[in-house]
Amino acid sequence: MNLKTRLTQKDVLVAAGVYDALSALLVEQAGFEAAFISGSAIAYSQLGRPDIGLVTMTEMASVLDRIRDRVDMYLLIDADSGFGNVFDVQRTVRTFERAGANGIQIEDQLNTKSSKKVAARPVIPTKSMIGKIKAALDARQSDTTVISARTDAVFTLGVEKGLERAQAFIDAGADMVFVEGLKEMEDIRRLAQICNNKVPVLYNLLNPKSISPQELKKLGISMALYPAVMINSSANSGRAASFDLAKNLGLYQGDIPSSEPINSIIDSAEFLQRGYRFD
Repeated sequence: MNLKTRLTQKDVLVAAGVYDALSALLVEQAGFEAAFISGSAIAYSQLGRPDIGLVTMTEMASVLDRIRDRVDMYLLIDADSGFGNVFDVQRTVRTFERAGANGIQIEDQLNTKSSKKVAARPVIPTKSMIGKIKAALDARQSDTTVISARTDAVFTLGVEKGLERAQAFIDAGADMVFVEGLKEMEDIRRLAQICNNKVPVLYNLLNPKSISPQELKKLGISMALYPAVMINSSANSGRAASFDLAKNLGLYQGDIPSSEPINSIIDSAEFLQRGYRFD
């Protein structure tokens, strides 16, 4: 069964975020049908930097290729903004498809931001995003490769604009839609009603305990992402283990730090502040 067909089934497809072959293998062995190759997790694990657009398309493709070589599960990969204009989108789709992606997620965030707005979510015009969606659909070699269209408009333009964009993405032919930032159950329900079984709906659970897949199913969601559990757990447990080892060897004299969010571990705030000096 291909991913597009699987998304039409009654049960919600749950995907855990992964960032290398080992994390993908662990997720598959735990019983997950799908994994999400998260751009932020790749930035954290491969670069030790925040998710601000530093990861390139070829770096993502390289990780995808190694993961596909090890697992047989469905793989949805984060393509950010497509890494540029419509020509870049088409190259991205072809490259990711060859590397083994079953689904490719493209968002409407502005591709290049000023250094002081790298953590913000400005979006491109709806018309421009529609062009990217159509370019992606045209570039894929198999019509079973799912093109998922994501909007971040909720953060800058509000919920209504986000839902309007979802409708526009459906009209453009997207295989799945994703409105990031929806928190109220009624807004999630409204999104599902807009889709009205025309296309599957994806929902992102940065907080794993916020809502269950069963509850999402009742709201009309087809796919649920848990993008941060693996990378956060790896960073926190790895940090504790390394500090514990160093302390036992007499290399570190302080107290072992408690578990902290990944952005604290990789010093995101300090890294961004240094960059702001040049703007």
